[in-house]
Amino acid sequence: MALPYDVQTYLLDKENIRDTVIRMMLAFDDRATSTLIDSVYAPEILVHYPRLLFDYQKKVSSEEWAKMLEPLLDEFDTTEHIVHNLLIELPQPGKPGTQRPNSCKARAYAHGLFYKFDAEGRPSVMARRQGGGYELELVRVKEKEEAGENPWRISELKASFHWQDRGN
Repeated sequence: MALPYDVQTYLLDKENIRDTVIRMMLAFDDRATSTLIDSVYAPEILVHYPRLLFDYQKKVSSEEWAKMLEPLLDEFDTTEHIVHNLLIELPQPGKPGTQRPNSCKARAYAHGLFYKFDAEGRPSVMARRQGGGYELELVRVKEKEEAGENPWRISELKASFHWQDRGN
């Protein structure tokens, strides 16, 4: 029989989910494909990207998706991806019969800043900035949990595109 969903586990789940989403943003900027594969995405991920970004709707392996992202940032010298207003939908603990979930949904705003180096090598030429949002589904991966790792991985990613400014 499963244990009830207690406050400590709820808070740990919430922080682990937050860490997974933030880790995705940092991995984009670090060009860390292996981090996306090993620590962010579930083994398979359902991806929805709108036409204005690059029109992609498909269920793929995390490796295929992460490797597909690699060349997208090549035209920029440095980037900064920011996620904020992260809302994680988990059941409230303490209610009789509430069990720990194996999946959850999360929503967030996301901004991307894309720079090129100036003549002196500083990242000061804004090439583009854009904003949008994510609707995510995350799953708890049993093998990661049993290994003592953060078990939450993104299994579905739906991006929305709200605005974009092109730089100089």
